[in-house]
Amino acid sequence: MAERTKVMVEFYSEEPLENVMAMIKYRPEKIIFLGHKDNMITKRINDLKDFRDSKCPDTELEFIEVPKDDLNGAIDILTDIMRENPGVRFELTGGSELILIALGCIAARMNISKLRIDPFTGKEIDIRGDQVVTSDYHFNISIAEDIILHGGVLTGQTGSFSDWKFTDEFREDIRVMWDICKAYRGNWNKHCATIDELRKNTQNQKEGWVEIYKNPLGEAINLLRDLEKEGLIKDYSESNKRVSFRFKNNMIRKVIGKAGNILELHVYEVATRDSYVFTDAVIGAHIDWDGEIHDYAHPGYDTMNEIDVILMKNVCPIFISCKSGKAGGHALHELETVTRKFGGKYARKALILAKACDNTTGTMYFKQRAKDMKIWIIDDVFRLSDEQLFNKLKRI
Repeated sequence: MAERTKVMVEFYSEEPLENVMAMIKYRPEKIIFLGHKDNMITKRINDLKDFRDSKCPDTELEFIEVPKDDLNGAIDILTDIMRENPGVRFELTGGSELILIALGCIAARMNISKLRIDPFTGKEIDIRGDQVVTSDYHFNISIAEDIILHGGVLTGQTGSFSDWKFTDEFREDIRVMWDICKAYRGNWNKHCATIDELRKNTQNQKEGWVEIYKNPLGEAINLLRDLEKEGLIKDYSESNKRVSFRFKNNMIRKVIGKAGNILELHVYEVATRDSYVFTDAVIGAHIDWDGEIHDYAHPGYDTMNEIDVILMKNVCPIFISCKSGKAGGHALHELETVTRKFGGKYARKALILAKACDNTTGTMYFKQRAKDMKIWIIDDVFRLSDEQLFNKLKRI
């Protein structure tokens, strides 16, 4: 860990990640944020404090407003800070032109310690007098911390916290189910929907068992037989009128109960095999927009979004939407909105499609729209090997 710095000055940025890079690395005793009244608003200040409480609880934060059109006033504020805090360091990643010009005026006649950290490239430039040293920045934040920094919170409904336990056995089950899904292609969704609907509508079932009528199953019975061969359903039996079985566990039941789950699970499972590439990952991310969870004790209305998979590379998140069927413009706009809110300009976004995109006019317009929005399209995942998918995820 880098040596503890006493006081640092951050030029407040509207890009939340730029405000915390020095905090994460140097964990100073105190950070003084300098900004203007119109952008250093109370909600964003509280978001920074919440992030500090999670990541660097021992760091004190102070916020000082600088007049927007008063260069001499800005110079006076900077001079006072330097006089009161010998050895203070200035982090230059964000901030307005006025404050940067004010610092430049002072730096022309004084030796000031300055640094800049680029969240995307991980490069740090340290400037002391005429000495410039460039180094690599190797520090991480979690996805939950990233959401807090941007004013929201990951709720307990997030799949990584509630639905899925990624044991070695479940990872193998995902690989097996994905192989079955690839064999059925579009019929996987149709058969899963048929099985789940019949399961829910059949009355008087024994606890832990599924007993459904055989005729309405149609070709979906072949999927049940394949699941039984792989041990994903147990105690399977067929009579003239009915079939009965038990799911191997509740996670398998959830996969069959919502057909699109298998693509999300496949993407997550492939992405997280090598922990050295992505530093954090969640699946089925439920995000509360304002960070205030309402319940019976705290009534109110929550604005929520769900993102299928979020991967983290050091401090830069990748928001991923998975579609096993058709995807339209709404999917692009929803992904863009959530990424902009909870990732900012350093985030990446991708739409992953199980099927291949065709060459129709509508599809070409859709792909161009995605390109204009800087959304990666990874299509035809049914035909991609695990290695090919992993390499595409790394390229994002």
